[in-house]
Amino acid sequence: MCSVVEAYSEKYEEGFEGDGDSWSIVFVKRQHYKLSNLILDNCGIETLGTGDKLMNICEAVTECDLSKNKISSWQEVIKLLDIAPKLEVLCLSKNSLHDCGSISPSSSYPRLTSLVLPSTGISWDSLLISILPSLPGLKMLNIGHNNISSLGKDSNPSFSNPNLTSLNLIQNDVSCFIDVSALAEMFPNLNTLILSDNPLLSFGDDKEVIARFGKLSKLHVNNISIKTWSEVSKLRWFPVLNDVRMIHWDIFGDMNEEERRMILGALLPTIPLINGAEISDRPTAERWYMRRCANNPSIREDQRLAELEEKHGILPELRDISLRDFTEETIKLTIAIPDKAILMEKSFSVYDTFGAMIQSLEEEVKLSLSINRVRLRKQLDTTIYSVQVGPDMIPEKDPGTVTIVSMAQMLYQVCTGVRPLVKAEEGDCIELQRATKAEVKFDAAHGFVRSRLTSL
Repeated sequence: MCSVVEAYSEKYEEGFEGDGDSWSIVFVKRQHYKLSNLILDNCGIETLGTGDKLMNICEAVTECDLSKNKISSWQEVIKLLDIAPKLEVLCLSKNSLHDCGSISPSSSYPRLTSLVLPSTGISWDSLLISILPSLPGLKMLNIGHNNISSLGKDSNPSFSNPNLTSLNLIQNDVSCFIDVSALAEMFPNLNTLILSDNPLLSFGDDKEVIARFGKLSKLHVNNISIKTWSEVSKLRWFPVLNDVRMIHWDIFGDMNEEERRMILGALLPTIPLINGAEISDRPTAERWYMRRCANNPSIREDQRLAELEEKHGILPELRDISLRDFTEETIKLTIAIPDKAILMEKSFSVYDTFGAMIQSLEEEVKLSLSINRVRLRKQLDTTIYSVQVGPDMIPEKDPGTVTIVSMAQMLYQVCTGVRPLVKAEEGDCIELQRATKAEVKFDAAHGFVRSRLTSL
């Protein structure tokens, strides 16, 4: 029967002697020194041992890892807490500690802040009755992989720990949110809750129950059993939730990462960080969702869709627009510079950027135009383009934005590094957002704007 003392001696104290041809090497046994981080995982330990040596080993320990051993008695754990007065972190994962028996700790252990008990077989009732009441300073508890199905407090109605901020329940059997909601009473300052890999079916129907998690800011619910988008939308009810992880849900089907990001960004407007990524352009995600709902009723969440329609109005149907069939190599423009009383016609290459166009105009009119935007109008019944140049001709907008509006004429607003040609037909209504790698690309070979298109 291996003890902590024996495992410690074998790992930290064993010496070695070796012979050379004409010399010898001697490794002298190390003297006892007071470890603060004691790691004795997978050593076959069954007991702590006894004697002054055990006391000396544990005297200065603040972190202790006894995972993957053969400890089966909580009496041994209590003994460790008694003889390690500075212990703050204790890992006992993969020890068979399911039977607490009739243990009754003789004292409180307020210094212990982290307890790690995955795959120990411990039950929730045993924790509430025998273990947690003696650990008032506990801040982090990991009890994953223990087949826990109920999280109620009936076995100890008066129990509460306001210091616990992180609870890991990964891969248990929790399916009812009523049980989960009891955690809000037991741990009123809970900040992080991990419920991934549980068969959780719902977040409940009572906003007031969810609102009890007044401090919960991080929630991990990967691979749970939620089946409807209305349940997803309920995550908005958590008052201060700002970071949620929710991947491997059946409801996502064959959606790619971008589609998941867009739909979750639309459904969860109060949560800035979803699956580790910040939702930076939420209005785009909301419009994307509204249009997808029109073509795919299975993703509709009626309450949220109504909110978005009130915010954005009813969006026009998205049209397919070809940006590749414009074959002209030159474009004839009528140039108007009102404040200089200049009006002229000039041809430009379709491969020129607006910056090059402006430079060419400056050279011809002998003026410094000092602008970074051009307004380009195309009359739909003629091939003549009209360009008006001036710093104050367009309302202030992001200089990287291209906007095309459905009017009797089309308005293009672009920055000086953008090629001007976009092919569109009367009645088409599209909006190109800020030119980022993900959304707008410029074809250097043909001078056409190519983009993921969304309608105004």
